[in-house]
Amino acid sequence: MKQGIIGTVSRLALGVAALSAAAGLGAGAANAAGFFIQEQSVTGLGRAFAGGAAAADDASTVFSNPAGMTFLKQGEAQFGGSLLLPDSRLKDSGSTIDYPGFRTPLGILNPPPGVISGDGKSNNPYDPTLVPHGYVALPVPSTDNRLWVGIGLGAPFGLESQYNSDWFGRYDATKTELQVYNFSPVVAYRVNDWLSIGGGVDISYAWAKLESHVPNPVGKLVPSFAGDGDLSIKGDSWAIGYNIGAIVQPVEGTRLGVHFRSGVDHMLDGRASLKGVNFPPLPGLPATADFATDGRAKLNLPPMLSFGIRQEVTPQVALLGGVTWYGWSSFKEIRVKRGDGGDDLVNEQRYQDTVGVSIGGEYYWNDDLTLRAGFQYDPTPTKTGYRSSRTPDGDRYWLSAGASYDIMENMSVDFAYTHIFIDARKLDAERDFYVGTPLETRVSYDGSNSSSVDIVALGLRYRF
Repeated sequence: MKQGIIGTVSRLALGVAALSAAAGLGAGAANAAGFFIQEQSVTGLGRAFAGGAAAADDASTVFSNPAGMTFLKQGEAQFGGSLLLPDSRLKDSGSTIDYPGFRTPLGILNPPPGVISGDGKSNNPYDPTLVPHGYVALPVPSTDNRLWVGIGLGAPFGLESQYNSDWFGRYDATKTELQVYNFSPVVAYRVNDWLSIGGGVDISYAWAKLESHVPNPVGKLVPSFAGDGDLSIKGDSWAIGYNIGAIVQPVEGTRLGVHFRSGVDHMLDGRASLKGVNFPPLPGLPATADFATDGRAKLNLPPMLSFGIRQEVTPQVALLGGVTWYGWSSFKEIRVKRGDGGDDLVNEQRYQDTVGVSIGGEYYWNDDLTLRAGFQYDPTPTKTGYRSSRTPDGDRYWLSAGASYDIMENMSVDFAYTHIFIDARKLDAERDFYVGTPLETRVSYDGSNSSSVDIVALGLRYRF
């Protein structure tokens, strides 16, 4: 008994080391075209993540529903990665900038709202991105495979984009980096022949950097001061969440799963600075609007609730389906509190809750080869009137296919490909600068976007 437990702990320790190495190799990869990165499993991607809460077919169940570990036939380690190939283009449809006085009689000194100078079309702001993940699931010795422990490491949230410095949306965003790593120790227990439960702790590390330009409010009146300023915000944080799940198998061949992942509330600590906004020596004007100070900002990652079903139709065919609720309404704004007592830096988001659905199937061609495919509808949480170029998102439609092949008795390789069609949505946010002062300036965006994503994933599983 003692040696068995020591062996399990040793394997978990080796798993942690391997997962940490994978994270180090993919330290720049915790980013994607979307805010939530679903790509935490190659087999799951192959069926568009249909029925993830009930699938329980490999070690990635550590992430999708820890209760599923009790359905594995033996311990397993899984490592993989998804290469995201996003393409997004934004086009100006009439964005304007209103200079100081647009709400006061002083507005007569300025021209009517004018177009924003610069490139009216964006570059593709996204580079190809590798998102790694890894899991280890092990039965505890002398428990008749009723008690399991596992660990998982991945990057479930992230975003990275880089626009040209002179594009029309530069007062909204020029550079965005968000990396969220999640380390999750989990445990599962088979209560009886038809019920298993599981759960774990989510240890979350977040790092963010946001950059944009700021218009000089006197640029129209004094052209020599027309240059933009550069706003930079960065910070990091540790926080803890949890996840729990259960799987019911009322009859052989039918599984029903439910899984809840709590929201995680980060408080990012870092720096905020503005450089390059200088004013002419006019009465009542300061010499500059520049600042550099400590800053704090909340980052509320959403809770999620998933329901899944897996139904064997024949010994060779299984159908899967799933419904997932995302509590995106917790992400209301980006608000940076300045350490120097200056006004908060606020960027409203007003995300809304969404419900995604997915269907898929698997075909067991023979003892070595499994084929799978799936479809998912994933609505955008972004809201009309607040859609930002940092996440110029639309409703998403996933088409996925994949395969698994046993290259030896205890080792399998997984492959998946997905194309995501993204509905075109308007970029229609407003950004106010120098609010409450005579220099108040408003930028009103009116743009359109065209986006899609291709994903190629490869993984390796080893059973012991």
